[in-house]
Amino acid sequence: WSVHIEAWRQSGLSRSRYCRDHDLNRRTFSNWMIYLMGREEARKHEEYQAELRREQTLKNLEKGRVRKQKGLRFGARTDMQSRAVQAFWAMHLEALNWSGMSLRQYAYSLNISRFALQKWRKRL
Repeated sequence: WSVHIEAWRQSGLSRSRYCRDHDLNRRTFSNWMIYLMGREEARKHEEYQAELRREQTLKNLEKGRVRKQKGLRFGARTDMQSRAVQAFWAMHLEALNWSGMSLRQYAYSLNISRFALQKWRKRL
């Protein structure tokens, strides 16, 4: 845990982001951080990193570097996981269109949710 704590301190990431990136439980990480660093030092370091991130964001805003999120459609994210989910349902909708089956028959034959299929048909 001391290796993770030190890596987090040098990373400049928030605690939540670091834990998410390294598949760690945030609460366990926090407990170890407090144990190894001390409560007050951990709080000060977290505030310091938050201030650094704020300053970096302001610099990027001034330079016009902040990327706007593209491709948000129907509230869906555009990361790879969502693309995979969208591709999965798009493939099923295309197969449904070519099969000549009703939505209910298609969903039943493949043992997938007809309600999810209806939802994705409306979305796509």
